[in-house]
Amino acid sequence: MAKVLGETGRYVSEQSTKKFLRIFLFLYLFGIALGFMIGYIIGAKKNYITLLFIFIFPIFWKYLAKKIKAIEKERLSFRKGATGEAIIGFSLNNFPDEFRVIHDLTTPHGNVDHVVIGPTGVYIIDTKNWKGIVAANGNGELLLNEKPTQKPEIKNLTRRIMSIKEKLTVLSSLDPYVQGVLAFPSARVDAKWGTTGYVHCVTDEQLYDYIVENKRSKKLNKKEIESISQAFLALARMDKDFDTDNK
Repeated sequence: MAKVLGETGRYVSEQSTKKFLRIFLFLYLFGIALGFMIGYIIGAKKNYITLLFIFIFPIFWKYLAKKIKAIEKERLSFRKGATGEAIIGFSLNNFPDEFRVIHDLTTPHGNVDHVVIGPTGVYIIDTKNWKGIVAANGNGELLLNEKPTQKPEIKNLTRRIMSIKEKLTVLSSLDPYVQGVLAFPSARVDAKWGTTGYVHCVTDEQLYDYIVENKRSKKLNKKEIESISQAFLALARMDKDFDTDNK
């Protein structure tokens, strides 16, 4: 098995918890406000205040319900993402011993789900637990079920990789080629290589052959693998919540 550091899905699980706490906070503040208003109405004994409350309450409740629904949708999206990361993480953890796998690396440009360093090179992997058909849009970005994605996924991942590569070169004194990968555990991938620029799109079932059996990449020796792994760990230590203990 590969040498593994970090915990799959940590970032998305934390975000899901934060969304849940936001819902709880909204309900808590609403309860306090409602109790205060009812107490005031009872104490004031004025009909116009009661009528005003009856008029405003449905509007406020509708706004609150809409807000909670939006937060819950985001929370479920994060939980779904955590499931996808777990599937990809399980596949990566079973790579051969000479590979190093780092999960959930936080960078100045956002979270990276997985990093793989081994004899076949360096790979930065972002997991998308989408369902349906993933294809290229002809301009280097993706389509999901023939519709544009909400965010420029290829551009965002490329930017993160460039930022990491700059720090990696300084920390390791090496200049390895870093391959960007979007991994899809629940979708069919029709985006052919070369249609999404610097980033390749693969399914979870293709990961092993794509990385471990890669015959096209420049090989890294043990010393280079260790040096690059240590550089990534130096980046990981900038994240106070990252677990750098070997697993």
